[in-house]
Formats: sequence, structure tokens, C-alpha cells
Amino acid sequence: MTATGETVAGHCGVGLIEDLAAAPLAQALADFGRMHPQATLELVSAPGPAMRRAFTTNRIHLALCDPAYLPEPPRWTVRLPLVWAAGPEVELSLDPLPLVLFSQPCRWRMPVLDALKDSGRDWRIAFESTGLAGVQSAVRAGLGAAALLPAQVESGMAARGLPELPDVELGMVRRPGTEGDLLVDAVEELLKSLI
Repeated sequence: MTATGETVAGHCGVGLIEDLAAAPLAQALADFGRMHPQATLELVSAPGPAMRRAFTTNRIHLALCDPAYLPEPPRWTVRLPLVWAAGPEVELSLDPLPLVLFSQPCRWRMPVLDALKDSGRDWRIAFESTGLAGVQSAVRAGLGAAALLPAQVESGMAARGLPELPDVELGMVRRPGTEGDLLVDAVEELLKSLI
């Protein structure tokens, strides 16, 4: 944008699932904001139902989350892998396997439990949380294994020998009437390039 001489200005609300808000994506958006001081980015991290409300009440212009929560078909989608994470002291052969899960509503939860069931693994819930920080803290403390996006697995926490996990889908929806808005265009392209 800077090379073309166009000024990016205005306000753009961006809704991100917490898994992405805690990833390098937040840093890239912060850097974008510093490069374009006339632009104001408002980042909103919320569960799917709250993300939908923020979108339908015009708080956010772009939402990147599970497409099932979006009010209309996504402009684009991406599939990302889930991987297992556990502290080094967690015995992964335990029966039942202690799990650290995201609380409902989490649409990724059932596919994870189905993968365990399909492999014949019994499990028990050792900890659940509505937020990524709680899940990561429980994994760090050694309470059990969790399914996370790779960017959320802390160093030394990758767990091997557990059933393969499914990919998850994220979708981007854009508020109608924002076509041609240079700021919203630029933020959407940035998100697309980083996911």
C-alpha cells in the first residue's frame, strides 16, 4: 500500500478466534497498525456465537472463525491441522487418557473425541477451559493432553503416539458494503497471506 502512495485510513474491526489472536497474526496486525497510523484496527477475540453477534451488530468488518458461526458463506476458507500437546511428565499410555479440552461451545471438541474413540482409546476430562491461556496452562502443568493448532504448542510440548487428529476449517466473512474500502481490503489480504 505504501509503494502505491495510497493512504490507508479509517476503522476496521477484525474478529479472530482466540487461537489466532494469540498467534503471530496479532503481531502482524499490530505492525500493520504502526505502518498505517491513520488506520485504527479493533481486534475482537471471542467464541463463535459471540463472533457472529459482533459481526451482525456491525462491530467487526471481518471475521475469521469456524464457518458454522458465520452469518453468510465465507469469502474464503482454509484448513489447518490440529496436533497433540502435552507436558513431558504426562504418561500418554494411561488408560483412560487425561484430556485438557476447550469448554463448549467448541466445534473442534467432538472430532477430537471421535478420533480417540475410533482408535479405541478411552479418555477422561482432566481440565477444561473457555480460553486458550487456561488450556495451555493446564498442558504446561501436566494435567493431560490437548488438541491445538501447531502455532499454540509451546516448545517441548508436542506429543507423539496419539491418534491422528482431523484438520479444522476456518472461514473469512466480510461485512457487506465494505467492498472497495482500502483499509478493509488491505487487512483481508494480510490475513489471507498469513493463514
